[in-house]
Amino acid sequence: MTTTLCMSILAWTPFLEPAPAIALWWWALAIPMALFVAMAYKATRVKEMTDFWRATIKMTVQILAAMIGIAVGLALLIQVLLPMLPAE
Repeated sequence: MTTTLCMSILAWTPFLEPAPAIALWWWALAIPMALFVAMAYKATRVKEMTDFWRATIKMTVQILAAMIGIAVGLALLIQVLLPMLPAE
């Protein structure tokens, strides 16, 4: 029993098989990712630390808006424009 469990944990490849508990909520991981990227970037770029959180939240919203915009653009491309192309 424990050997099978250990082998299944060791054989898990996270980039090919996402974690089962997070599979339905994978898109929500973009929010902390955008926040942490913005925090790391603004920690080196902001001149006054009093502006840090305002600039970080602003950049987080910009990153999320860009990701949503790209997703909508790709969805329109795939579902609307590509079916209009001739099949031959």
